[in-house]
Amino acid sequence: MDVGWSGKAAAVAAAGLLLTGVVSAGSAGAVPQTRVMFSLEFANAGESGDPEPYGAVVLRLSDRDRLLWRQGPAEDIPSQWRYPATGFAVEEVEFPEDAVNEVCAYVRERDEDSDDDQLAAGCLPYRGHYEPYVIEGQDGQVTVNIYGIG
Repeated sequence: MDVGWSGKAAAVAAAGLLLTGVVSAGSAGAVPQTRVMFSLEFANAGESGDPEPYGAVVLRLSDRDRLLWRQGPAEDIPSQWRYPATGFAVEEVEFPEDAVNEVCAYVRERDEDSDDDQLAAGCLPYRGHYEPYVIEGQDGQVTVNIYGIG
């Protein structure tokens, strides 16, 4: 069977739409994607400049944690009081907003002269977006701003 030029073009166009996600192949294997828009602020009152934070910030669900930000304790930790520097970061997730139970931060700050400081260690109940979550540690705090999940 010869489908001709127009038939081939239609098949290529349909495949392109499937690959880009414009058309779904069906709901059986599809995972709905949601966007989390957020920013982080790192504070250490005992620090003379911007902190050098490392650790993790997660959204806690009933069955797992979803990582929003992570920085390892490597030698090249950027000095920053805010992530991102302006605006907000966006993470694609596979769950709706009502699945979030807690906002958690486990963040330390690298100190060259002494032991690393603890900026945040713990979780707060999720109360919705547009509300800052200030999670404290022994030496500072991390503010998690969630601008929207949807």
